[in-house]
Amino acid sequence: MKKMLKFDPSERISVADALKHDFFSDLHCEEDEPTTERVDAFDFDFEKYDLTIDELKIEIFDEISLYHSAKAQQKYIKNRKDHPEGVLHLKHKRIADQCKKFKRILPTKKSSKKVVKT
Repeated sequence: MKKMLKFDPSERISVADALKHDFFSDLHCEEDEPTTERVDAFDFDFEKYDLTIDELKIEIFDEISLYHSAKAQQKYIKNRKDHPEGVLHLKHKRIADQCKKFKRILPTKKSSKKVVKT
């Protein structure tokens, strides 16, 4: 149980391994356990930021609109393809400003160079 409750996901036991543990032996039935793909980071982009109430309201409205608007669904599919890590930094100016600030501080893949001693 302790391995299932680790805060750091890299230290946490996988679901498959947990189900194989003796603790779950009476509950484990491999033929009756549905599996699915991993959750996509795009759909949990909001967890990376401390959203204001107004920003969160926008996100909730956008989520609801996916179930009622073909146009919203098309936009979602395009954004998911074009920006697999998420789009909040494009939607909210405050978050975009924070991203720009961190990009100035953190090295990018293009700017990081290996130093070779000769």
